[in-house]
Amino acid sequence: MIFRNEFFIALNNWQNGWGENQETRERLAIFLKSECKILDKKYKIVKTNCYRKRFLHKGELIDIIYNNSKKEGVTSWTTDIRYAEFFKGKHRINAVTAAIFEHFPKQNEVILNINELWQCNDFVSQLEEYKVHSPENCNAIYNFRDIQGEVILEVPLRGSEICILSGISSPFDDICNSINIPEDERPKVFKELIDKGAYIEEVTFIRNEAARNAIRNTIIKFNELLQSVR
Repeated sequence: MIFRNEFFIALNNWQNGWGENQETRERLAIFLKSECKILDKKYKIVKTNCYRKRFLHKGELIDIIYNNSKKEGVTSWTTDIRYAEFFKGKHRINAVTAAIFEHFPKQNEVILNINELWQCNDFVSQLEEYKVHSPENCNAIYNFRDIQGEVILEVPLRGSEICILSGISSPFDDICNSINIPEDERPKVFKELIDKGAYIEEVTFIRNEAARNAIRNTIIKFNELLQSVR
């Protein structure tokens, strides 16, 4: 298969990022989608679950959790859940939580499977040839290669597909107050926790059924709130 120079440019621009400027992201997405349309369908198939790390903010919780659908256009996902967990850190001050979404994509939702690209000898050899003449349009492609397990999808975010939530645990003294641990015993308790690897005030994950329970409880709270204002 012949890979167009424009495809290499579009992919490099996408992987180079957009500094969280959404207008730039949309422009890059349009360019990439256009170039991916002519690719062989084998580069647009994913046969495993995909994961996306996303920091959630108050203004979007209704769409994502209660309405169970928030369109985001074209976005990057990963086939490696471990990569998703640590992508862009675990917590942001202005976010309610970080969530990891798990989705098994349909074929019409896949824009590009970058993992599959790197299994193709034609892609690798043609990229090498293109790099000789335009190295500046290959830097991001070579930097990330397939190490992120990146696949590019166009699917909405659904609260029902959240498999992990993260947040910061309560301050140590607040925890002690809540369970009535005397102040003179707290240094000993703190040391015991550290010795066991339980670090207070660090970011923690809740997973699978615990995360789903948190989502269900949030929906219940939303319903209670809606009932109270009717």
